[in-house]
Amino acid sequence: MIERITILGGSSVYIPEFILSVISANLHVKEIVLLGRTGRKLDIVGNFCKRLVRRSGFPMEIIATDDASAAVAGAKYVLNHVRVGGMTSRMRDEMLPPQFNTLGDNTLGAGGIANALRTLPVVFDHARHIEDVNPNAIYINLSNPIGILVEGMIKHTGLNVIGVCDLPRTYVRKVARILGRPIQELEVDYIGLNHLGWIQDVKINGRSKMSFLLELLQQKQEEGFDYEIIDLFRMIPTRHTGLYFHRDAVLRRQRAGGKFRAEVLHEAEKRILELYAEESLHEIPELTRQRNAVWYEETVIPMIRALEGETEQREVLCIRNGGSIRDLNKESSVEIPALVSREGIKPKKVGSLPHFLKGVFHACKESDRLVVEAVVHNSYEAALQALTVNPFVPSLECAKAFLNQLIKEEKFPLN
Repeated sequence: MIERITILGGSSVYIPEFILSVISANLHVKEIVLLGRTGRKLDIVGNFCKRLVRRSGFPMEIIATDDASAAVAGAKYVLNHVRVGGMTSRMRDEMLPPQFNTLGDNTLGAGGIANALRTLPVVFDHARHIEDVNPNAIYINLSNPIGILVEGMIKHTGLNVIGVCDLPRTYVRKVARILGRPIQELEVDYIGLNHLGWIQDVKINGRSKMSFLLELLQQKQEEGFDYEIIDLFRMIPTRHTGLYFHRDAVLRRQRAGGKFRAEVLHEAEKRILELYAEESLHEIPELTRQRNAVWYEETVIPMIRALEGETEQREVLCIRNGGSIRDLNKESSVEIPALVSREGIKPKKVGSLPHFLKGVFHACKESDRLVVEAVVHNSYEAALQALTVNPFVPSLECAKAFLNQLIKEEKFPLN
């Protein structure tokens, strides 16, 4: 029995899907604590989660609170789900960078750095509470930008930190479907940073199926695969990886207009919250399910069950490198395969980076390092350096203009 799971950012409208995943998986949890800011949103989400539990008859208590120390005390698992500034800030992360000739995204490039500058101080504050009252908790980060947040936690806290993203599992599942094999039979050689991941090889019973897989992909022309990149490098990139290789085309589309992803999600969240407020609602509405938040059911819950010793699970996780990728610093966060069991997380030794990735990955990791330093030291210079060396930002001029506007709009305490 797990005594307590605490969710930081517990007022997210997608938390009920985690609650339902716990119930569906029959995960034995005594109580789930939702930590959020006092207000209407936390009350509505908390009450809806309680209705879901009552209707299911599942023996679990839902507690909604704004007391961070009380919330994390006694929790075996702490899930970070915070979105500092809400969807309004995510819209700025996506919409402001294109005004300065750099693509907009809430995890990569200028937008990802803006998100990190906003989010890391809150994450570090939560970490201090956890270290004070519950230093042995397992901290599972779901918040973006996952790679920078995990790296900051690795370097500046003593917590056991794991980052979870849905993209690797999404692509492994696609590959399993194309090969017509159960996902459990696949041994996937995956190398990456968060949102910049690659499938290098796929083995079944120890034998590589990569050439066969690439042939099938050419025949099927499945959606979600960047065939130009696959043909060029003979590896399979995740969707966000393509943003780097097509950044001029992406920027042109963003500057041409049309809705950003954050705008769609912002509108959906407002409607979802209105639905949750109806006391007669006792099941997840279709509008919530359209987000397709598979990371709870397919990654987070199986990982927790593996850590509890019920199973062993192979997952691609964002974790401390520790030498798994030889070319990168041991303290860097990387996204690599790992075996999850009662003994904890055992990373796979991935080896060296493919030559064509070395420059991009080193630049990304130096940018991440500098973002963390900018937050720790409130340093304008480090933030500007982070933007300037980032491979998604085209020039010092763009970096400086973007950062100055960001500080003006968000009042970041950088000096």
